[in-house]
Amino acid sequence: MGYWGVVNNNLKNADIILLLLDARVPEETKNKEIQKKVEIMQKRLIYVFNKIDLVNKKSVQDLKEKYPDSFFTNSGKRQTLEPLMKYLSKLSENRQKALRVAVLGYPNVGKSSMLNTLTKSREKVSSVSGTTKKTKWIRVGNLRFMDAPGVIPSKDSRTKVALTSSKDIYKTENPERIAYNLMKKLRKTGSLQEKYKIKIDKTDSDYDIFLKIGEKKNLLIKGGEVDEDKLSRIIVSDWQKGRIKI
Repeated sequence: MGYWGVVNNNLKNADIILLLLDARVPEETKNKEIQKKVEIMQKRLIYVFNKIDLVNKKSVQDLKEKYPDSFFTNSGKRQTLEPLMKYLSKLSENRQKALRVAVLGYPNVGKSSMLNTLTKSREKVSSVSGTTKKTKWIRVGNLRFMDAPGVIPSKDSRTKVALTSSKDIYKTENPERIAYNLMKKLRKTGSLQEKYKIKIDKTDSDYDIFLKIGEKKNLLIKGGEVDEDKLSRIIVSDWQKGRIKI
C-alpha cells in the first residue's frame, strides 16, 4: 500500500485527526490535501503546532490568537504535550472502545518524536525525512495512536518541500534557489545574524548575505569564490535540523 493508501486508511479508521504543523512555517505545512479529505469524511481535526522552541514568543502568541483551539508543543519535552494528552484522555473517558487518534503531517515535522515522548516508546526517530515507512499502532490507556508516514501534497514545489524539511537537502539537486528563498524569509528576523555571526546592512541583497555567510564559514574554492552548492546545503540543513530559530 502506498503512502496515500496508508493515510486514507488511517483517516477512515480514526476518530480524531491530529495534524502536526511546523510552527516556523505553519501555513506551508498545513497539508491541504489532508484537510480536504478530513472535511469530506467529516472527521474531527485538531491542529498541533510543533517546534515552538524554535519560534520567538511573539510568533507563538500570534499563532495562539489565530488558532485558539489548537495545541502548541515541543515534541521532545513532555510538559509541552501534557495539555494535549489530558484533552485526548478526557475525550476517551467512558468509551467501550479505545479512542483512535491518527497523527498526520509532513515528513520530519515531529510525529514519531511526539509519540515517543507521549508513550515512552522507542521507535526510531531521525532528523532525515522518511523514517516512518508504515503505520505504527501505539496503545496508551484508552487511547490508540496511529503514526503514519509523512505525506507531501502532490502539487508542492521543490522549494516548499525542502523548507518544510520534507526532503533531505543533500539529496536535492541545485539547492541554491532553496537557500536564497530561505534567506529571504529569515533576513528580517535576525536569525541569520545570530546563527552565522554576520552583520547585515539594509543595502545587502539576498546574494550578498549568502556570500557573507560563506566567507564567515570559510567555504571558499579556488580563486577565493564561495562554494555555493556546499554552502546552500549547509544553510538549508541547519534550518531542517532546527539549528536556526526565528
